[in-house]
Amino acid sequence: MLLARLLLLPFAVASTVTLYVSSVPVSGGTAVIPSAIPLAQIEYDADQAVGTLASYTPPTGSYSDDHLLRVGLTDPKTGSWRGVVTSASSFADQYHKKFIVHVDEKGEPYHIGFGTSAKGAGKEVEVEVVKRSPGSKPVLNRPIVLNAEGKLETKEPEKTFLQKYWWALALFIVVQLVSGGGEGK
Repeated sequence: MLLARLLLLPFAVASTVTLYVSSVPVSGGTAVIPSAIPLAQIEYDADQAVGTLASYTPPTGSYSDDHLLRVGLTDPKTGSWRGVVTSASSFADQYHKKFIVHVDEKGEPYHIGFGTSAKGAGKEVEVEVVKRSPGSKPVLNRPIVLNAEGKLETKEPEKTFLQKYWWALALFIVVQLVSGGGEGK
């Protein structure tokens, strides 16, 4: 049993992926995009959907509360940015931070999310790994069956006594009014 675990250990460790998350200040109106600043190093296991924070360095500098930062990663193949835009004040000490790594079926990250909440008990910075799963499929009803005339075959609701025999009651009243009674002497 111990020998089997030792033989399977390299396969279990091989599925751990290291991801480098960075931040980039959002520059208003300038054509030059500043270089990315390392923010966090996240190690995750896509099979287990578990992530840990290996290192974290919050952004420093003279950012005002209304200053925006891009938080995410750069795709090495296309050079496109994958992440979110957040306020620089999100990195203040009074907030609990959470990195959300979205991975596809192969375990490759395709998006980084970042959120904050009021600080409570627990870790200051948390990592969550979310695997992409197929969406729900529509539940279809049974097919509509038409009769030989091309109409829906439905049972007509049963009629009440008045709905069936209204004409007989109307005829009885008309006969009573027309026949009238004899004159009283």
